[in-house]
Amino acid sequence: MFINKKTSLITFGDFIDLYLKIKEKGFKAIFFKLTKLNYSDKVSSKWDNYVNESDFWVIPEIRNHWNKTISGNENVSYEEYVSKKYFSDKKKISLLSIGCGEGLHERNFCEYLHFQNVIGIDISNESIKIAKNKSEEENKKITYISSDFSKVDFKNEKFDIILFDSSLHHFEKINTFLRNNIKPILNENGVLVVFEYCGPNRLQWKSNQIKKCNDVLKKLPKKFKKFQKINYIKKKVYRPGILRMFAVDPSEAPDSENLQSALHNNFDILEEKKLGWNVIQPLFKGIAHNFLNKKKETKDLIKYIVNEEENFLEENNIKSDAIFGVYKLKINYM
Repeated sequence: MFINKKTSLITFGDFIDLYLKIKEKGFKAIFFKLTKLNYSDKVSSKWDNYVNESDFWVIPEIRNHWNKTISGNENVSYEEYVSKKYFSDKKKISLLSIGCGEGLHERNFCEYLHFQNVIGIDISNESIKIAKNKSEEENKKITYISSDFSKVDFKNEKFDIILFDSSLHHFEKINTFLRNNIKPILNENGVLVVFEYCGPNRLQWKSNQIKKCNDVLKKLPKKFKKFQKINYIKKKVYRPGILRMFAVDPSEAPDSENLQSALHNNFDILEEKKLGWNVIQPLFKGIAHNFLNKKKETKDLIKYIVNEEENFLEENNIKSDAIFGVYKLKINYM
């Protein structure tokens, strides 16, 4: 429906998603959300009310897979890995987390490093409230700011670590943003740490991706395809329509396909690793909660799905839709 090979204005999946959201949250809540006209209101509302109960990153085995890809050990998170590899002998470190959400990653970094200053910033006021409460509960000294990052003046302050975890892809004109807003506030010997989606803009997944996802979906037992709280079975993977993307969160992936090249243009690569997401992100949408148990059948299915994704990328020489990377300022030789 209104589909071409590269993008979709509206898809049948949009109507399914709207139906499921109304069944779960009620018509009034969805109508109120869709009728918000202000850009900032739409974005903050999305994250103020966001609950990640059934997205692919909630699955422990998936996170362990990423850990192993990044650090070589499924029990070592990227926060621990970066801390010990790049900052083990340093103290009085400063960290800025942009798009910090509920503050998990800053708190994780605090487990391994001695910080002089840690700042987390997010446009969602509700997320910042949760981040503040959790940092106080864990007795971690972290400053949290609820604001649009572009409106914050850091007054020539510089940071040893700047972190983007699933937030950089929400910015427009990423090359310009990194050059004008991030490079000036990164210390000369500091690092930019990125854990990010870098696939097609507005999640307009490619046709061969969608086909692969549906091939895998067909092989999953019915009990693993149930939507949460609603008696509905996921029968097909669709790319989201662009109209729905703008209505729900206009900040979602406006320039994501240029994210990796923008990083390379502005920084030197210390390391960069492919995380995939080409299959697991569209496939697990809405059904990830079915994969949270520790049964052998579930673990075998997750392993099968991850292997299918890796084979799909390798056999078709396809760019990974997500990366982990550590970068430093480019050295200008005269």
